[in-house]
Amino acid sequence: MTLQTATYSNFFETTLNGIVASGANDCTLTAAPTSNGTTPIAAPYYLVIDPDNASNREVVLVTASSGTTVSAMTRDVEGRYTTDPTHVDGTTVRMAVVGEMFEDIHDRVNDIALTGDITGTISSSTQDIATSFGSGVIVNADVNASAAIDASKIHNGNVSNTEFGYLDGVSSAIQTQIDNISAGAVTLTVPITVKVADDGSGSQNVFYFLSGTDSGAGTRSSNFIFKIGFKYKFDTSDSSLATHNFKFSLTQDGSHNSGSEFTTNVTTAGTPGSSGSSTTIEITPETLGIAGATSTLYYYCSSHSGMGGDGAINLYSSGGGDGDIHGFLLMGA
Repeated sequence: MTLQTATYSNFFETTLNGIVASGANDCTLTAAPTSNGTTPIAAPYYLVIDPDNASNREVVLVTASSGTTVSAMTRDVEGRYTTDPTHVDGTTVRMAVVGEMFEDIHDRVNDIALTGDITGTISSSTQDIATSFGSGVIVNADVNASAAIDASKIHNGNVSNTEFGYLDGVSSAIQTQIDNISAGAVTLTVPITVKVADDGSGSQNVFYFLSGTDSGAGTRSSNFIFKIGFKYKFDTSDSSLATHNFKFSLTQDGSHNSGSEFTTNVTTAGTPGSSGSSTTIEITPETLGIAGATSTLYYYCSSHSGMGGDGAINLYSSGGGDGDIHGFLLMGA
């Protein structure tokens, strides 16, 4: 609609100067519509014919007029009647003030220029906001259930999605963890995967090991150098370890050679061959013993002989009684 001042001064009342027949789309008024008694109101605008008669009241939209002559109007814009009613000469006519005010308000809203993070216009036909969002603005698509917030929207945008993903699984302050490692307050854990397979003879199962970027079946008779200050976690969850118990002993082949299980700083979890199963050994002075008391360790299966081979653990390289401990060597046959 043409922009009008949204005030009650738009109120206007007159009468019909002549009959308005059913189906007619023009009429003549006794007085010309004005906004303040003198200033003409330009079409389009709404009029209510016979407003106080509940059975014959009709709202029309005037689309063309000049003075008291309404040359074009849309009948019954409310859709109240199947057939347009007939109005007699002298029937009261009022301006639809409330409807006109809302039209005027909408016209003014349509003139709003959106700025800042949101720019664009408001459509006069749909009243929807057609906008574009400034760079760095988080919109609904960034946070709804089917989308994650892009890392570029966080802080200064210098962290990539890949880097942000590294935080997944962090359970405590990263800097604190780093400081604890530097100060020796925590022990680093080295993961090693264990599998069981035939050694190629067709008659002997042995342990195979994988670590780091290793893949496939693994390597048997592996030689490991374990250093003090580290934990070595043997993942025994592979299904091939079902019925095979991964153990350490001071005696080659352990209990199958009159030896016993070595348990100092060794922890186990779960059942071999099942998810979450592991055997972990932490290398500390207590593990190494006094002056080489624990000079050699072997890995073996407590249920089946021959699976550990000749694995040996050398506690210190100098071999003297001065406690010069450089490493922890674990060897497999």
